[in-house]
Amino acid sequence: MSDSYVRPAHAGDGAALGAAHARAWHDAYTGVLPAAALATATPEALAAEWEDAAVAPPSPRHRVLVACAGSTTAGFAALVPGSDEDLDPARAGELAILVIDPARQREGHASRLLTAVVADAVSDGVDTLVTWVLENDKPLYDFLTGAGWAADGATRELWVDETGGAVIRQVRLHTAVSPMP
Repeated sequence: MSDSYVRPAHAGDGAALGAAHARAWHDAYTGVLPAAALATATPEALAAEWEDAAVAPPSPRHRVLVACAGSTTAGFAALVPGSDEDLDPARAGELAILVIDPARQREGHASRLLTAVVADAVSDGVDTLVTWVLENDKPLYDFLTGAGWAADGATRELWVDETGGAVIRQVRLHTAVSPMP
């Protein structure tokens, strides 16, 4: 019997979520994002943000889900209402982030989190999920497209330094979701 599962985030999860987030971002985005942008991704700074998200979500449709391996936090995902101008916020949700600690990758945690996100979205009456992926984040892009997500043609550019000199491109992926029969 597996001791891997997904549960809602709760008070006290911030430190573990912040540490996993920092490790995952530094592992995946060193050399992709400017060093100054990554320098702000400290476990402590991220812990405070994720603790707030866990204990005081801005709406009932804002959720943080935690993937666990026994008592260890393996990763997490956040589901929020869709906020892009071309989406109906009542019918669309957004996978705001999907993070798996580098030490826990390839253990099925991302798949379990994605399944839980879809289930929560369906319970909210959502019929479309979207997410934004860095254009050159091939592992995440491949994982999501392998799970049935597809690019919908939307792109955006984000300036990731104070001078506006460092720009990253993102592509939006989407998937239709529906209640299980």
